[in-house]
Amino acid sequence: MSDPKENVGKIFKSLEKYFDPGAGRIKVKSRPVLVIGYERNATSYFNIDYETLPISSLGNFEPDPDFDILITQQTQTKLGLNKTSYIRTHKTAWNHCKNMAIDAEIGDLKSEFPALFEKILKLNEKWVSDRNTANLTEEQESVS
Repeated sequence: MSDPKENVGKIFKSLEKYFDPGAGRIKVKSRPVLVIGYERNATSYFNIDYETLPISSLGNFEPDPDFDILITQQTQTKLGLNKTSYIRTHKTAWNHCKNMAIDAEIGDLKSEFPALFEKILKLNEKWVSDRNTANLTEEQESVS
C-alpha cells in the first residue's frame, strides 16, 4: 500500500453507493474517483480513509454549471478515462482504502494537469465554505 500523500491527485476505482430508481434501492458500483485528501491520524496505510470526488458521465443529469468540471477529450485520454466525464467538485465523499483499488492507479491529475487539479480543489473549497456559511446563518437565525 502506498503512502497516502502520494495518492492525492490520483484517480482510482472505488466502490460507491447509488440509488437505482428502477430497482427502488441502493446499489453499489465501481466508479473512478479523484483522491483529494486522506485521514491524517490513520494508524496504518492498510486502514485509512480517503476523501474523494466522483468522476461521472452524468447520464440523464444536467451538469452543475458552477461545480461540475468537464474533462476534455484530450485530458480524458491522458487520465485513462474512456468516456466523457465530469469531476463533481460538490460531491465530496470518504471511502476506506479496502473499498478502493488504491494499488491500481488510473491516472494522475495532479501531475499531468496541475492547474486543473488546483481549480478543482478551489471549487471544492468554495462549495464547502458556501455550504457552511449558509448553515451557520440558518442556525443563527433560528437561535435569535
